[in-house]
Amino acid sequence: MSESPFLDPFAVPTHGEDSPPSTEAGASDDVVPGTVVSSGPSSAEATHALNASIPLDLDQAVGAFVDDTHLWWPRALRATGEAGHVYFGDGGLLEEGADSPGGDQDPPYEWATLAGAAEGTLELDWWGGHRDPADTPVRLYVSWSAGPRGGAELRVRGNEPTSWLEEWTAVLGAFTRFTGGSLAEPDEGAEGS
Repeated sequence: MSESPFLDPFAVPTHGEDSPPSTEAGASDDVVPGTVVSSGPSSAEATHALNASIPLDLDQAVGAFVDDTHLWWPRALRATGEAGHVYFGDGGLLEEGADSPGGDQDPPYEWATLAGAAEGTLELDWWGGHRDPADTPVRLYVSWSAGPRGGAELRVRGNEPTSWLEEWTAVLGAFTRFTGGSLAEPDEGAEGS
């Protein structure tokens, strides 16, 4: 994928005619994909978290996560079969079957939709692999920071229902194997962390 579907989560937005509109936290229902938002208050309320240490520079870690998703996404989790192509695009985390890239077949499977992007954080409305039309998504906060001893730290926070924890343990496990990183045990009561 040559261009990320999101704004650089680490870029400081400039105010000018080329910059996207900024939206205050809490108005995420109206967020247009690619809009810079502030996720501070909402993400601080997350009660569960997964953490990973990635031995890559921060920019490389984010690039591997967003741009190379199809290379590391766990095969067992692919909704369209082991050969499915998982990628960030069109305002979400999508998957196409091996037989349908760019064709007139079924639309891509939607793992998550982009709810917002702020400095260092992507907000995802996570549907997961067992999507039921009656379900509502879980808001997840995927954030990156520089590691204390180099490399990058990746943290995924969210609330109930905790079905996302099992899927994201597999997702981050695959990502850490791809990057040579390590996954920590899940945190409960991650408020203020």
